[in-house]
Amino acid sequence: MSHETSKLVFIDLETGGPNSKRHPIIQIAAVAVDGESLAALETIELKVRFDERLTAKYALRKNGYSRRLWQKQAVSEITAARQFAEFLKRHATHAALSREGAEYRLAQLVAHNAVWDVEFLHSWYERLKIFCPARRQALCTLQRSLWHFFESPSPDPPLNCRLDTLCRHFNVQFAAADAHDALGDVRATVALYKALVARSIAVPYSTAA
Repeated sequence: MSHETSKLVFIDLETGGPNSKRHPIIQIAAVAVDGESLAALETIELKVRFDERLTAKYALRKNGYSRRLWQKQAVSEITAARQFAEFLKRHATHAALSREGAEYRLAQLVAHNAVWDVEFLHSWYERLKIFCPARRQALCTLQRSLWHFFESPSPDPPLNCRLDTLCRHFNVQFAAADAHDALGDVRATVALYKALVARSIAVPYSTAA
């Protein structure tokens, strides 16, 4: 597949706890971008109905959960999963082959600390018995940041690789009110990725001996 036709789908999840097998997804957001220009193509944000008895209360406080807001805007798990799967299908550009040799497409996911988000996402779809049209091999802005500081050491490196910390380091706008809101976090992740790409172009990695 040519790079010109590729897309990236940035995602962020807010959950009712840290265990992907036990705790629910309560909010999901994504921004699909053109793989070359990184221009935004489509955005989705879904609040998901869930049983509060299945959550860790500290997680709900951390994620800014509002019972009143969820009562007004949240949809069922099945509805959210199907709507999000349709979003992924619209931006699925990675070619894959079934066991029978038939070609199909998967979305290329990007997230900050992608291992966590991807595990939660696929566990959710597996539990609901709905196919998730996304690659399990996701790109990760946290890992890209680690590589950036390894290859281009900074005299004033960030204290950690949290999303908000890295956004401050790279002068990426990220309001405190947006932290732990899926849509705010995913938009910040897109902006962080753009900043990292710009830095890699400005200071190319030398292969000289």
